Amino acid sequence: PNFPAAGVSHRVARGARAMAPPGDEAPEAEAEAVAAPARRPRGAVELHPRPLLDPELPRLLEERGFPGSHARSIWEHLLEHPLCTDVAEVPSLPKALLPWLSEHFTTSTASVKRRMASQDGTTKLLISLQDGVEVEAVVINHGGDGEFSSVSRPRMKPGATLCLSSQAGCRMGCKFCATGTLGLIRSLHAGEILEQLRLARTVRPDIRKIVFMGMGEPLENFDAVTSVVRLLTSEQVLFRLGGRPVTLSTVAPTPNCITRLVDAGLAGSTRLAVSLHAPTQELREQIVPSARVMPLPKLMDEIDAFGRAASKVSKRAREEGVLIEYCMLKGVNDSAECAHQLGELLHPRRDMVYVNVIPFNPVFGLPYEAPSEDVVWEFVRLLGTHGVKGHARRQLANDIAAACGQLAKKEVDSVFA
Repeated sequence: PNFPAAGVSHRVARGARAMAPPGDEAPEAEAEAVAAPARRPRGAVELHPRPLLDPELPRLLEERGFPGSHARSIWEHLLEHPLCTDVAEVPSLPKALLPWLSEHFTTSTASVKRRMASQDGTTKLLISLQDGVEVEAVVINHGGDGEFSSVSRPRMKPGATLCLSSQAGCRMGCKFCATGTLGLIRSLHAGEILEQLRLARTVRPDIRKIVFMGMGEPLENFDAVTSVVRLLTSEQVLFRLGGRPVTLSTVAPTPNCITRLVDAGLAGSTRLAVSLHAPTQELREQIVPSARVMPLPKLMDEIDAFGRAASKVSKRAREEGVLIEYCMLKGVNDSAECAHQLGELLHPRRDMVYVNVIPFNPVFGLPYEAPSEDVVWEFVRLLGTHGVKGHARRQLANDIAAACGQLAKKEVDSVFA
């Protein structure tokens, strides 16, 4: 098979230090080993051993003189047997390959530390990484109902969607988000992101969609995230995902960050979700501090460029368009004036955007409330008067602090699975 090029470069070096953790020296006589990433994600540590579920594995195998296709065999086995702990259990691997794999890789660098289940079927996983840093992933149960909308919208097929984290913590500092209160601890390696899917499959084997809406700003971890996206979208059958399975959510932290996705060729295979949250630059800067370096006109230009690129690839990409996320805060951005301002802002691109209105989910210590359902309904209706389609997201998993904006590793009273 043709494997996609990974976004994070690595080197293969002879010598002892290559896979040794910082401060450790290995004997000079050691066999060739895999070096740490040449471009490590922000604040990330070296992983030793590294996860087998890594987009770099095909290339590393080839540099060792083995067919890169062995990586697919390994991944297929690990996904079919998520509790596997020994690579030697993978059928058809050459015996000569096993010592190197066993020395430098492991079936999993992460483990589930805590699992919490909501009454609505959502499950939140607290995942401990190799260095003890923790992230959360959320398995969202959906049966195609529960949204109220100003337009007809196809119901989702029953199944599950996995909300992935790309960083531990986040430095964007959005005023309504619990994750932002943690600050950025570190970014995740591509393999650590993929391992969340493997662990989540032990809870719900029927995960068909992936959303990068967990902890962190995905485009601040661009190389690792895009390497994962390329693999998931090019190997949908292997990962048992549906069509156009990945949605990537971003606040657009820097100019040209969305343009980089277009240049990387991901507009057609990936749905973009932009965390807008305000209709004007002034208000957006107040609740999304990173907006100070991304002027609203520039952001709209980049959304337009992504939408045009996606529409050229497929009819489905054109129809799905770009998702605009709008966290609605009572008395802050929920007024009729805000609705009309947002409608006017999005009207020129009304055929390529779709607004997802998200009533604020409560976060302890933050001074915000959700508006009433009537206010939310009216906001969505007013958007429709400008020709802008939208819907309001049903509030899920508040009972386990797993809803949008609530991920901060908090333990709450819940039903434990």
